Amino acid sequence: MRFLPGNAQHIGARHSQQDSFGFADPEDREFIEHSGFLAIVCDGMGGMEYGDAASRTAVRAFLDAYQRKTPEETIPDALVRSVHEANDQVLTLAASLGLVEGIGTTLVAIALHAVDPANTSLYFVSVGDSGLFHISNGEMRAINRPHVFANVLDAAVARGTMSHEDAMNHPERESLTSYIGAQRLEEIDRNVDPLPLGEDDVILLASDGLFKTLDAEEMRASCTGHPQKWPEALVERTIAKKREYQDNVTVLSVAMESAQTLAQSPTRAEETLAVPRTVRIPAGQPLSQPLSQPPSQPPPPAAQTEASAWTPPVQAPPSPLPAAQKRPRILVPLIVIVLLILAGAGWWYMRQHRGLQQEVTDPGTAVQAPHRDRLPEFHPDGKDVQAPPLKEPK
Repeated sequence: MRFLPGNAQHIGARHSQQDSFGFADPEDREFIEHSGFLAIVCDGMGGMEYGDAASRTAVRAFLDAYQRKTPEETIPDALVRSVHEANDQVLTLAASLGLVEGIGTTLVAIALHAVDPANTSLYFVSVGDSGLFHISNGEMRAINRPHVFANVLDAAVARGTMSHEDAMNHPERESLTSYIGAQRLEEIDRNVDPLPLGEDDVILLASDGLFKTLDAEEMRASCTGHPQKWPEALVERTIAKKREYQDNVTVLSVAMESAQTLAQSPTRAEETLAVPRTVRIPAGQPLSQPLSQPPSQPPPPAAQTEASAWTPPVQAPPSPLPAAQKRPRILVPLIVIVLLILAGAGWWYMRQHRGLQQEVTDPGTAVQAPHRDRLPEFHPDGKDVQAPPLKEPK
């Protein structure tokens, strides 16, 4: 069984790209045979510092952890283990930056496992509010459950302890209740029993920048043609909305090679599919060593690409953190130095001023300032006042 991945991504109206994604090595047939084909999306939390670093760290840690799966370990167990290892790595990153639960990211990952060409199953794991969708026979349904405070509010409405209007207008309704980077992962959504897929089914993974802009009908309308083109169409439709505060948007698709996908293959059609070229991340490679993109090449003739019509894209790790995010770490010592200088100047001034006051108030060495208060009134009595002597006239 051959899997056909696709991807598209846009920064939206944000100042940085905090989404990250990755695929397993599609050429490692031996590993895919017992582990399935892996895809993952992480959405760094924009309200926190270093959301981009958190999402990249989680993707890298998850891929490395899942790569250590053995044939004896089940796919659901390997997915959960990889989630916890990704969480530990993000916590380690936060500690290295001097933050406590200061960074975080969502995570959604799938493993498509094919026992035979007619028997493919889906396993998934998710933390946070990134989306997972199953498209079958033109119908789309969400698979995972978002970990947001809205679940708590809706439960209160169901118990009759809160009105529907108050729950819908609550300011924390969209706040996450679970995310990668928390000290304790309170919620992990996953399946233990395999979810069977049809040979023409497609799985979509997306950050919330997609489905918080497009509704279900708009998403379905974009999923036409070859499945590897769906992410690009979905992202283009999202950006075309021109939302003022459009979030980062990332979409992955994974389809299975079938008679229908082969018939829609761009190498057999007049239209050429412009899937972004990316390179594979070798297992264990650190994030500090970004890979270079391969040179762009024109699509080869159909006769030469019968066996390799597509090179499954795998995301290269983004470049290190931009200088704009490193700047606050440089400003901290500068601010401390300025405060120390001001404190020293204040201490010197008070010392000089205090010494001057001592010199002025010492009666033996200084001349007292003139008294400016009103002198007390003097009321003489009769004994103190003597009339001037009268002079006799000459």
